[in-house]
Amino acid sequence: MLKEFLMIHKDVLPPCYEQVVKASKLVEQEGKSVSDVCKELDISRSTFYKYKDKVFELSSSYAKKAIISFRTEHEKGVLSNILNTISSLNGNILTINQDMPLHNMAYITIALETAELSVSVYELIAQLKKIPKIKEVNLLAFE
Repeated sequence: MLKEFLMIHKDVLPPCYEQVVKASKLVEQEGKSVSDVCKELDISRSTFYKYKDKVFELSSSYAKKAIISFRTEHEKGVLSNILNTISSLNGNILTINQDMPLHNMAYITIALETAELSVSVYELIAQLKKIPKIKEVNLLAFE
């Protein structure tokens, strides 16, 4: 079943897909009518009904594990800061792999459980990018 899905960044998709996701939330969570929501978000009802069960946001309810890679400056405390940030947001570390530093750069891969995160995986990545000495953070996979 997973082979039926693709993970695509929303920047490469037409805006109507994101509008359908917003519309679905408004209908489901706020009890608004489909007609009102479609007018509000400037999408057709046919677009809404065509994609409402096909387009959705990826969240921790869909993925229970994530693999994140890091490129950091090779300095004391960087890995500790990464682990503390993940822990403070209720992430559970499964594995940590750190390659031999090259040209004063460290390469780290962390697998973690995301089911108990207090924020979305995307917010976690945003928080990790704020850590000093981190040059790059990438989401490699969801499971």
